[in-house]
Amino acid sequence: MHPKLFPNDFIIATDGSKSHCYTSIAGFSCLQQFCYRIHPLNSVFTAEVLAIFQALDELVVPEKDILILSDSFSALSSLKNISFHSPKVIQRLAAKIHIRKNLNKKIALLWVPGHSGVSWNEKADSIAKQVSDFSPYIDWIASEDILSHLKKQSFQITEENYHKSKYQLLIGNIPDILTISKWTGNRVQDRLIARIISKTITTPGLLYRFNFHPDPLCRVCNKINDVSHILLNAKNMHLLELYSGEN
Repeated sequence: MHPKLFPNDFIIATDGSKSHCYTSIAGFSCLQQFCYRIHPLNSVFTAEVLAIFQALDELVVPEKDILILSDSFSALSSLKNISFHSPKVIQRLAAKIHIRKNLNKKIALLWVPGHSGVSWNEKADSIAKQVSDFSPYIDWIASEDILSHLKKQSFQITEENYHKSKYQLLIGNIPDILTISKWTGNRVQDRLIARIISKTITTPGLLYRFNFHPDPLCRVCNKINDVSHILLNAKNMHLLELYSGEN
């Protein structure tokens, strides 16, 4: 992208980067640049938005039309469709742009596909990846990223505790409810599938274990009439037993 395409605009390129070592933001203009480490809990989305936010503070030139280039389509789309439910970092960026408009004639944001050969964005991307332990650090975390981390951590702790418990050997692995919900139509199916997975659905084989049924065997196959038998071995007519619990 050549500056002559936008002769009246002061061009700024921004980028957010996340690796196994660092999460960083960068901004670049023809006059100066910046690069910061940010807290690793922040997502790439947050980093991209924060890079634009920081560029408005550090790189803009007063009384000039500003054109900010970003390769984050999701960030710019969220800003365009901002609402009360938008991420807090998007709301903060919108407020910052509103304030900066009093100092600049115009502020425009343009999406540029990443790694498409646009020198401005390639430079910003390169600066973001040059971050190190000695780079200045912004100690801030988006609230949505904190909640996402806590939710993930909660699931992980619950799963670890389950695997350490006696129920792991008794029941086995239980899939995430999100995995189940993709192919279930209603709560009745949810409950039925959950009971099948946990092997707690009423069958003659299960009832016999607790002395609630006289015979655990299938009258057709002469095998233990449990959930595994009904689902994997029995004929189609046996599926009725899954619901009735009758032999």
